[in-house]
Amino acid sequence: MQKDIFAQAQYLPGNELTLMGSGEDFFSRLIDLINNAQKLIHFQVYIFDEDRTGKEVAVALKKARQRGVEIYLTVDSYGSKSLSPGFIADLQQSGVQFKFFSPLPKRFYVFRIGRRLHSKVMVADHSEALIGGINIADKYRGNEQELPWLDFAIGIKGPVCADISRICERIYQEKYFGKIKNQELKTRNLHVGKSRSRLSLNDRFRRKNQIRAGYREAFQKSQQSIIIVASYFLPSRSIRTALKYAARRGVQVNLLLPGKSDIVMAKRATTYLYRWLLRNNIGIYEWHESILHGKLAVVDNKWVTIGSYNLNHLSEYSSIEMNVEVLDVPFATHTQHTLSALLAQSTAVTADTYSHERSIADKFLDWMSYVFARWLMFFLFFLVKREHAYKEQG
Repeated sequence: MQKDIFAQAQYLPGNELTLMGSGEDFFSRLIDLINNAQKLIHFQVYIFDEDRTGKEVAVALKKARQRGVEIYLTVDSYGSKSLSPGFIADLQQSGVQFKFFSPLPKRFYVFRIGRRLHSKVMVADHSEALIGGINIADKYRGNEQELPWLDFAIGIKGPVCADISRICERIYQEKYFGKIKNQELKTRNLHVGKSRSRLSLNDRFRRKNQIRAGYREAFQKSQQSIIIVASYFLPSRSIRTALKYAARRGVQVNLLLPGKSDIVMAKRATTYLYRWLLRNNIGIYEWHESILHGKLAVVDNKWVTIGSYNLNHLSEYSSIEMNVEVLDVPFATHTQHTLSALLAQSTAVTADTYSHERSIADKFLDWMSYVFARWLMFFLFFLVKREHAYKEQG
């Protein structure tokens, strides 16, 4: 348990923060960050697609390397398994240090998925970063015919970026203990803003459960309001209990959930929880304009968490996740207004609409999806645990 989720002393002051949504603005800032880097870039992402967006980012990385910037690109071997050997070789020949995280075996990889790198982060020169849930792919960028998947990131300038660099270095080197070359980065001269924030990690096999603990404690100590955006919402019992008791205290709890999903079973599994949520006076809103992929929450108009962490057992037990937690009233107020506007554009689910729209067959399939999803997540955790134990012994 954290000491006090709302204590200012737990956060680094002096940061400049920007809430960003998916789409052209995010990718323009990403390209600008690469173009303006002077010495070092750490780039770590779950999905890096070899599409128009991926190729444009790759070109920017290669140009940065030509300027002498050290570039360390780490992509997840499962999420980015479609990258072609030619694409990778081109990056490596330009001098980009490319690495697959937790490489998959050539055969039967579905049974040896292993611990996954699910975070999406880029940090330049230890001083500016982007962290969120946005992968490098056209679907997060959108076009004139199709909206981008709804997702979020946070742009950061300030002392938190030094912490991000340290963690990215450890992940790239796969050196989680002892000293690393950027261990002694100084942060005192990086103060450029007024916001307090901190890096938050989840990596169960390195005994890091900071994101989950942050969510739970913020919900437990909430007094006024909670808004959650969740793409694959299958929370643990402790998170559900915290939300239930928050609503009983009179806290206004609202969830923004997918109206349509890229994973049909995940959508059905989440829908199975609707009856419980409605029974506990938790508001449900469905986003139908595009695929919802965001993961963030704002509590009491003063605390925000945003990043790659999904409220489900897969993020809790099996993946490396990275969030930024912010304790800042102006930033949280802006975030709350942004999310409130999205709620207003979404479809509210009530007990009446839920009962009328879900047939007996739908409810049965929802239940089956929920049971299967929970079983699958625990099974994947078992596989990850076995693989981790094998590597530790080796």
